[in-house]
Amino acid sequence: MISLNQLIRNRFDRWLKRRLPATKQIMLNSGNIFIFPSASGLHFLITLFILFLLGTNYQNNLILFLVFFLCSFMVTSLLLSYQNLAGLKLTAVKPQAQFAGKDCLFHLRLMKLKNRGNDIHFSFQKGNSALQTVIDEEQVLLYHFSKMRGYFNPERVTVSSTFPFGLFNVWTHLDFDFKVLLYPIPLTNKLPAEQLTHNNQDESSQQFSSGIDQFSTLKNYQQGESLKSVAWKQLAQGRGMLSKQFEQSIAGERLLDISLLQHIPLEKRLSFLCYQVITLEKTGYRYGLMLVNQKVEMGSGTLHQHHCLQALALFQQAFE
Repeated sequence: MISLNQLIRNRFDRWLKRRLPATKQIMLNSGNIFIFPSASGLHFLITLFILFLLGTNYQNNLILFLVFFLCSFMVTSLLLSYQNLAGLKLTAVKPQAQFAGKDCLFHLRLMKLKNRGNDIHFSFQKGNSALQTVIDEEQVLLYHFSKMRGYFNPERVTVSSTFPFGLFNVWTHLDFDFKVLLYPIPLTNKLPAEQLTHNNQDESSQQFSSGIDQFSTLKNYQQGESLKSVAWKQLAQGRGMLSKQFEQSIAGERLLDISLLQHIPLEKRLSFLCYQVITLEKTGYRYGLMLVNQKVEMGSGTLHQHHCLQALALFQQAFE
C-alpha cells in the first residue's frame, strides 16, 4: 500500500514533469524558480507577528516602526534571493561512457548573464554519491553512483540557494535528460586462456611489424630520422650512415565467448569479459566478442574496445 508521503511525492513528480520537461539547455527565470521561506525565515515572520501584536496592543509606535522596517527588509531579501538565480543559463554536456560501480561524472556549463550568482548549490535530487559537487567559473561537475550496467539516467538536478540572508530557499529541479552508458564492473580474473580463446591459428607463431621491441636489420640512414637509431658502430667501421630497424610482435587473435562461462552468474560473466577486453586492448591483441547471437568481429583500438564494452553493457538476455 502506498503511503501518503509517497502519494504526494508521486503527484508532485508528475506536476513537475509537466511544468519543467526535459531539456538540454535552460535559463532560470520566474517560470522555473520556486521561492519559499526557510526555517529561519519562518522564525523571522513569527517574530514580526509577535512584535506587531505587542505594538498594536500597547500602541507603541517605535515597535510598529521596527516591524514595518523588518517587513521591508524581508521583501528586499526576497527580491535579492530571486535575482541571485535569475538569468543563470545552464547547458548539459553529453556524458561519456563510464564504468558501473563508480561515481559517474556529469557536466553542466553555466553562464550568468548579469552579475554572477552567489552561494549556489548543485546536486542531484536523488543523489547518492559521497563525492562533492565541483563548481568553478564556467562549469559544474556532479557525481552520481550506480552499480547497474546499461543506460543510466540520474534524473533531476536541484539548483538551490539561500543567498543573501538565509530567509528564503530559492530552488528548482531541472531535468537535463542525462543518459550515460555504463559498462559492466570490470572484475579482475585469471581464467585459463583456453576458457576464453577460440583461435584457429598456431598461437606459437608470431607476425611482426615495425616497432621498437627487437632488432631486425640495417638500412641506409634517411635525412630526418632520429640519431638514436644510427648504427654508430658501423659508422666507426667506415660503412657509412646506417640506421637500425626494429620490429615488434603482433599478438594473436582472441575470441571472447560468454557461452564458455556458463557456470558463473550472468553479471559476473559480463564483468569478467569486461576485464578481459580491457586487458587484451592494453596488451595489443586483436580480439572479438561472442554474446549468444551477437558477435563483435576481430579488431583492436579504442573504438573497437568501446563496441565490445557497449555490447557487454547492453546485453540483457539471461540464460543458463
